[in-house]
Amino acid sequence: MKLLSDLLEKGAILCPLDEVEKWAAIERCVRTLPQVASKVVSYDDAMTAIRQREAQEQSTMLGNGVAIPHGILPDPAPLVGALGVSHTGVTYDVGGKKATLLFIILGSRSVRKDYLGVLAQIARLFRSKDLRGKVIQAKTPEEALAIIREAEK
Repeated sequence: MKLLSDLLEKGAILCPLDEVEKWAAIERCVRTLPQVASKVVSYDDAMTAIRQREAQEQSTMLGNGVAIPHGILPDPAPLVGALGVSHTGVTYDVGGKKATLLFIILGSRSVRKDYLGVLAQIARLFRSKDLRGKVIQAKTPEEALAIIREAEK
């Protein structure tokens, strides 16, 4: 199974993420993906996939300040991920809930097993208040990634 830390590259970790509005924050995170920059993954396809998923009833806001906007890309597409760490919080839903950790996960049906595994890993790992706090306090993308790698052990 693919690990979250294998998915995140330091260039795709915004620490801090300065955007405070949901869609601006998501767009900013998607633009950091090396696969989008190299056009292996289309920015428009990525945003369409996330918008389609966000339009569904079940929220991608897990609670405790963790949100996982994600979506299925057209085949073939690799599994990709980004992380935005917001110190002030991103206003995520109508109720005013704020996300301090914003994980972007995208992949095609051909990588569905790893896609679902990474979503489950985020949900499991970031139930920990201690881990959430450590990642939010990280000063650099490298530090945030090291904290996640340590938690995966």
